[in-house]
Amino acid sequence: MRLQHLNLATSDVTALAAFFERFFGFAPYASRGEALVVLRNKEDFILTVMRGKTGEPADYPANFHIGFYYDEAEEVEAKHAELKAAGLNPSRIAFMDRGGGARVPHFYVTTPGHVLVEVCTPPGGLSP
Repeated sequence: MRLQHLNLATSDVTALAAFFERFFGFAPYASRGEALVVLRNKEDFILTVMRGKTGEPADYPANFHIGFYYDEAEEVEAKHAELKAAGLNPSRIAFMDRGGGARVPHFYVTTPGHVLVEVCTPPGGLSP
């Protein structure tokens, strides 16, 4: 079994979908106007972005986030630079131990539509 679908509620479907398309390689798969966009990546992961019932930003719990893994620290650094150059405000790159004693580079950025995204290398550290 594998996780292959995630639904995110947002007040700005268009901007959030465009963020995942531009910065994380998702492509439009289906849509219902500005109420719902279904995105798909090359690994066939389905990301649904939909307007919340109230039209207000989603009230996710504190620390809720989604994450993207890159194999190399240089890729994390490049994504950080790309997001910063686009006018977003990613946190500084920090290093933390996520198992195995390896220090993992990571940072967070809040998307248009108010979803927190983490970018890092996999837990346990960089690939050998």
